[in-house]
Amino acid sequence: MIPLMLDLSAKRVLLFGAGAVGVRKARHFSGCKMTIVSRDISPEIFSLPQVSVKQMDISAIEDEDLQKLIERHDFVIAALSDAGENERIIKIANACGRWYNSATGGGSTFLIPSTLSGDEYTIAVSTSGLAPAVPKFIREDLEERYKGLDNMIRLMHDLREQLKTTTENQEERAEVLRAILCDERIWQACRENTDYADLVLEYL
Repeated sequence: MIPLMLDLSAKRVLLFGAGAVGVRKARHFSGCKMTIVSRDISPEIFSLPQVSVKQMDISAIEDEDLQKLIERHDFVIAALSDAGENERIIKIANACGRWYNSATGGGSTFLIPSTLSGDEYTIAVSTSGLAPAVPKFIREDLEERYKGLDNMIRLMHDLREQLKTTTENQEERAEVLRAILCDERIWQACRENTDYADLVLEYL
């Protein structure tokens, strides 16, 4: 698997299943045009934007009709509790040349990582399904360790632009930015959302 950040806002996502696993996967694609097919629908689904819900029993859908539905979408997610039905879905998706992911194994052409995000960043962690508890552990650790990261990123961006006008040497600019990144006092100010201007001036 090769990690990528893709803009899928114009793509259509088809998700089978709206239980706990389905809801979690649906949240990951929030903002995409999404169709959710499930016999039982969690109320959380209706809080997601751009979601069309089809309440039906997937096992009652003939392969031909399932294929027609899949062909109208770009990405297919099988998140049913029934592994056999998930296998049927991804088999048809594969035959249709669609990207697919299964919650119960059987192979997937894309994985859904554990993510941590803010206004200015996204961090994704995956073990390719080998140890699902590990990405969650790392995400929770990073969430606690890097509180204030949005503020630090904005500070880095502003300083980088400022240094371009005052310091010609790129290595010197990098050293200044690295020193600020390693300054725990500035990190604390970022976490507390307090003024760090005087602390930054020490490096300029």
